[in-house]
Amino acid sequence: MSAQISAKSPLTLPVTLYACPPSLFSGKVRSYLRKAGIPFQERLQSHPEYAARILPAVGRFVIPVLETDGTIVQDTTEIIDYLENRLDTPLGVYPTGPRQRIISLILEMFGDEGLLRPAMHYRWNFPDENDYFISMEFGRFMKADATDDEARELAAMPKAAMQKYLPGLGITPDTIPAIEKNYRDLLAALDAHFLKQPYLLGGKPTMADFGMYGPMYAHLARDPAPEMLMKQTANRVWRWVERMTAPANTMSDDMPEFPNMPRDVLADDGIADTLLPVLKLVARDYGPEVTALVDFINAHLDQSPNIESGSPVITDATKRVLGRITVPVGEMDVPVGARHYSLWMLQRVQDAYDALTADDRAAVDTLLEQMGLTMFITKRTTRRINRVNYTEVWD
Repeated sequence: MSAQISAKSPLTLPVTLYACPPSLFSGKVRSYLRKAGIPFQERLQSHPEYAARILPAVGRFVIPVLETDGTIVQDTTEIIDYLENRLDTPLGVYPTGPRQRIISLILEMFGDEGLLRPAMHYRWNFPDENDYFISMEFGRFMKADATDDEARELAAMPKAAMQKYLPGLGITPDTIPAIEKNYRDLLAALDAHFLKQPYLLGGKPTMADFGMYGPMYAHLARDPAPEMLMKQTANRVWRWVERMTAPANTMSDDMPEFPNMPRDVLADDGIADTLLPVLKLVARDYGPEVTALVDFINAHLDQSPNIESGSPVITDATKRVLGRITVPVGEMDVPVGARHYSLWMLQRVQDAYDALTADDRAAVDTLLEQMGLTMFITKRTTRRINRVNYTEVWD
């Protein structure tokens, strides 16, 4: 059943979401709003209110941004947490079982950060299949009534800018075969899982689903080339994308394949056997990057012992990363940007783990050791990263 907002809720409805259809992170929040039953009005960045109020408040051109009652919230996780805390009946995106809770947070992080490589590759390296669609999408969010020619002209600059990010993500001609193999492996594992389960942890979506949905929807299920790959090789993943896109209500939840499935996570903190291959792929394809990133940040902190509390992690506004790390992509070691935001997500996993009882931590430890995921708990930075005024700062 959809979560409901009562007359006592401090939210004024509908809330306003500044977002756009081809945006990876917009999809994550939009899906949550639909599943939570929260009425919302979506606006593009070209809406005059974005330039007038949102951009000055946030300080940079970024989406999605949620506005309600004069409050502006930016970042998908912070938006979902903000809304969950204000619903009389929250959707319950964080399972209460210790194993499910930790796995949900790991998979959210993997979706947000670990799937950027295939998402960007399949969007930008298939121009014959994708270019018209992407040009129309980018041109439209810049000018909603743009003609085809106008859309192409408007889209040219942001398209060129986005393509420049590919090498920094480790996407090069040499790594493309491994990126595609890893993604196909993931599709196959997810397809087998969604034959048995409607969502990642059972009969309802959790943060695991919302995190994974962002790249799977906006890039990998909408852009023409990866859309056909998904439909032709992993149809049940496509059905999950459809299910995550559909609104939840008391009449229909788009789960006809699972008529007897309880609309909740698996009982007794269960993790489906079909999810285990997915978790092992997360460990294989993303775990080494987590390890390398923590090691890099700790070395950076060792070399900069006088960083003041509250200072931005990135002090140079022209840069997006602190430096480079080397990560394995298939059989190759590849330099990629050190994405410090990932560490803020990693802290959420570790904070949830630290809040568990000793017995619950032992149960989680056993699962993570079996899956090869212990680095999500054991690899810790010597200094925390906080988010203050829409940016990451040192604790």
